[in-house]
Amino acid sequence: MSHLDDLLSAYVDGELTPGEEQRVRAHLDTCPECRRELQFIGEGRSLVRGLPPVDPPFGFYERLLRPQRRWARAAVGALAAGAAASVALMAGAAPHEPRVRPNVAQLVDAHTASASTSGDPLSGITPAAVPVSFRR
Repeated sequence: MSHLDDLLSAYVDGELTPGEEQRVRAHLDTCPECRRELQFIGEGRSLVRGLPPVDPPFGFYERLLRPQRRWARAAVGALAAGAAASVALMAGAAPHEPRVRPNVAQLVDAHTASASTSGDPLSGITPAAVPVSFRR
């Protein structure tokens, strides 16, 4: 591992400020490990530059320059599927009014049985032990 890390590669590429470049040169004068790494970087760079050029496959540039709309179709399809799924989910999860079908005849009979025969609606709900001061 280099003491200079990314500065050494930037030094080779000429991307350093004058102050950074001076600091790298001063370090290279005293560090044999960094000089050896600088040599390896230079050799690798020369090897890559010495590779023969490669021709792109037929139609590469045309395909590169042609507008691509496949991603747009796929995105629209995905959005439509997501919208349909969310509508279906919301329709299934929406609260529904409970269907209550009371037996009206049974309720009328229960009400009639509990109703007072005297016609006084409060007579059925007064307590059994009525205080003396209470008047009806």
